[in-house]
Amino acid sequence: GTTYQYDTSHSLMKDVGDNIRYYGASPNNYIYFNCSDYSNQTSSTCETWRIIGVFNGKLKIIRGSQIGTYSWDNKDTSTGAESNFGKNDWTTARLMKLLNPSDYYKVDTNDNGLGQSLYYNSASGKCYSGQNNATVDCDFTSTGIKNDTTRNMIAETTWNIGGWSNSSVYPNQIYEYERGTTVYTGRPTTWMGKIALAYPSDYGYATAGGTTTNRESCLAKELYNWDGLSDCKNNDYLFKSSYVQWTLALDSSNPDFAFIVFTKGYVNGYIVNSSYGVRPAAYLKSSISLSSVGDGSSTSPYQLKVG
Repeated sequence: GTTYQYDTSHSLMKDVGDNIRYYGASPNNYIYFNCSDYSNQTSSTCETWRIIGVFNGKLKIIRGSQIGTYSWDNKDTSTGAESNFGKNDWTTARLMKLLNPSDYYKVDTNDNGLGQSLYYNSASGKCYSGQNNATVDCDFTSTGIKNDTTRNMIAETTWNIGGWSNSSVYPNQIYEYERGTTVYTGRPTTWMGKIALAYPSDYGYATAGGTTTNRESCLAKELYNWDGLSDCKNNDYLFKSSYVQWTLALDSSNPDFAFIVFTKGYVNGYIVNSSYGVRPAAYLKSSISLSSVGDGSSTSPYQLKVG
């Protein structure tokens, strides 16, 4: 098996890639982000995000809750997909375009200008959700990225978008596959951009295990089989029992499947035109540091030093 290093007093561990990650049901990894006023960071001026860990010197964070339920992608054969169930290519995905500025994608006439950069620009309009290019009204004027101060903190990052043909994999295995080259025919393996989603490995590594199932047992259990393991999911701060969550990794055996975390706790590939929970994830620039205020607890989240 894989051996990990732990700092149990701070709920931190080192993964197979030497990244430092938080784990557990409620580690002190809360952080104020996307604030309207960084000189007065409170729960009324900021959103509460969670720190996943440190990767290549950059803090990786994820929004504490979803911004809504949307399709990962819902193009059909008339708009450039291989099937009528969407296309699992993050570099052209409609969800990617919703979350990012237009510097990171080609404007595609098949999108009719809809949904593009609405979250990134705190705008409202139509977002893609449902089969065959269906749209819904969406409004990010209060939940989108609030200002340029926040936008400028987000690092332009090369995200790995490799996948695997099934979810019968351990967290350390899917971590390698996410960074690998196994994709559906012709799909790219990396994408340069600002905002994406958590990986299946982020979810897997975030568990602390519990009384009947310790952490090592959870990490030695395939993510597909986590549905019966209440200790594994209930002691995982990324798990949500209230909504299904999209991840960034694709199911390489299908043109229209990406992995999701189900409300029962297991990970599996699913059709990308489905409407599921979207929790934006991003890396902060390495020049960004934490202020001395806040201890990372839910009542006193970490605060970012600005200016």
